[in-house]
Amino acid sequence: MGQQLSDTEALLWSLGRDPNLATTMGLVAVLDGRPDPERMRNTVAATVAEVDRLQQRIVSPTLAHPSAASLGGGLNRPQWVVDDQFDLDYHFRTIRIGATGTTSEAELRRAAAQLINDPFDEARPLWQLHLITGLGSGRSALVGRFHHSISDGIGLLRLAGSLLELEPDAPPPAEIDVPALLREKRAADGDSQAGDDPRSVPGRLKDWMQSAARSIPGPVRVVEAGVEAVASARAVTDTLPKSKASELLATRSRNRRLVFCTVPVDGLRRRAAELDVTINDLFVAACAEGVVRYHRELGADLARITATVVVSTQPSTPEDELGGGGDNAFIPVAIELPGDGASNEDRLAIVHREVRERRSMLTERRDLLGKIGALSELVPSSVVAALAVNQAAKVDFATSNIPGPPMATWLAGVPVRRIHPIGPVAGTAFNVTLMTSQAEAVLGIHLDPAAVTEPDLLRRCISRSFGDFGVPRR
Repeated sequence: MGQQLSDTEALLWSLGRDPNLATTMGLVAVLDGRPDPERMRNTVAATVAEVDRLQQRIVSPTLAHPSAASLGGGLNRPQWVVDDQFDLDYHFRTIRIGATGTTSEAELRRAAAQLINDPFDEARPLWQLHLITGLGSGRSALVGRFHHSISDGIGLLRLAGSLLELEPDAPPPAEIDVPALLREKRAADGDSQAGDDPRSVPGRLKDWMQSAARSIPGPVRVVEAGVEAVASARAVTDTLPKSKASELLATRSRNRRLVFCTVPVDGLRRRAAELDVTINDLFVAACAEGVVRYHRELGADLARITATVVVSTQPSTPEDELGGGGDNAFIPVAIELPGDGASNEDRLAIVHREVRERRSMLTERRDLLGKIGALSELVPSSVVAALAVNQAAKVDFATSNIPGPPMATWLAGVPVRRIHPIGPVAGTAFNVTLMTSQAEAVLGIHLDPAAVTEPDLLRRCISRSFGDFGVPRR
């Protein structure tokens, strides 16, 4: 007997199967060196042994008919089951890009965008890690991709806490026979998932990851906004986009590109404190200013901007958020901001006010997203997907904000230079994900090139916009 997907997981699983709404998220970690392949493999194996969702695949029920949900017991709900044919070499691979050992960042970004957005094999656990060699100066990179049904901001924190090390001479993990471990697990509990035991997690990093995960929402998921239309949730009707997307950003495709930029984290924190706003408020407002700059550079008018942000509805003392299948507590909301003619201060004030008011309004509706997910079982998936695509097409950009490690880290004995977070585009023009770490704030911009035809220009415009708010530039 497997473990049923939660309402949110089932919703993300269903919508993510539509290629226009792919909810894949990921990371690109640049390393100052190349890990020993065998040690790196053992590190990944140890992480798989620790995190249940990396061991599991999704199986649809035998009784798969919309009317099944009305029979009770969730008969129509897919289930998590331990993969009885788990192959670590499928999920972790070492590849080389470039022939000369001087692969550029642009080549890395192109390769990472393709790897992250390749379709998943639904017969296997929904994740992969690629160690990329061949970068210049002896560097390498780890590219990870994860289906949103198994990982959000909390999931990435848990994964990072399992993979990363706090010391350069940390002892390597013992070799683990993952297939044998999973066979024993299946035999012992009949596929029931016991959840991760936080006591098995060593080190200050994992403790910090657990603490941080309890206080943050998952990355923004604009797909759910479309499903809210299906649910007719009156209390959050105004979370849906009201206006059309910018004409310049209106075209959509299934293609994806990546660009990155960084901001000094101390300057970002100091400026947010001076303005009496949150880092997320300042981040969202700066991205909106970047969109205004982008339009101006291309000679296009921009009356209004529609962005999505995540409003957390996490309880103040959540239950084991890092356990095997903990559900998410968030509502993605659309915020409309003025375009041409408005000041940065105006936009920042609107973001600050709207997020605060939405959080207050939605705190009492922590179960809303789960109810939306449950209702989606009664609606043909094609109808739900069409509505979600319609809502996403009205969004100019989506945002995510997750904390990164607050100290230096290593991966299989090699220093981690930088981690670029990758949030899902999911039918919008682009997603900007912010990750704050020890020394810098890193922005991963995951975009649709049909909507954003000048990716490097967008990156420059967003980077410069932080300076407009008084955040020092590198």
